[in-house]
Amino acid sequence: MEPSKRLASNLVAESKAYGYTLTIWGGGAILVAHYGTPSILAVAAYVGGALVAMALLAVVAFGGLLAEQRQPDGEPPPVASMVHIAATGGSLLVSYLVSIGGKGRLPPVLVFALVGFLATALYNTLLVAEDSIGRAVE
Repeated sequence: MEPSKRLASNLVAESKAYGYTLTIWGGGAILVAHYGTPSILAVAAYVGGALVAMALLAVVAFGGLLAEQRQPDGEPPPVASMVHIAATGGSLLVSYLVSIGGKGRLPPVLVFALVGFLATALYNTLLVAEDSIGRAVE
């Protein structure tokens, strides 16, 4: 395969996972910066928040958790939407705001759960917005 085509194939395959990875790792790093090394309960809350968000998004997207997974047909998104500046940046900004806003006001475990939930929910929601904006600009 021609190198530029191979690179394009890699980027398409990695695009969504790379942005979500940046969001989840970034959100965790923000929490560690503000709260220090988390307890196992805080880690479970962070992961639990992300899992709850993913479950709710799946219910919205597929109509239920027991529904059959299906990939909607449609046009491929524009290349610009692969960078995920809005989805990753927006999610990390909210993670930061919740982290500093919750410090001293909310139990740390709740802040970890909120950041896990919001990072996942916002990243996926903002991906839809990025795609829509990319199509409108085309």
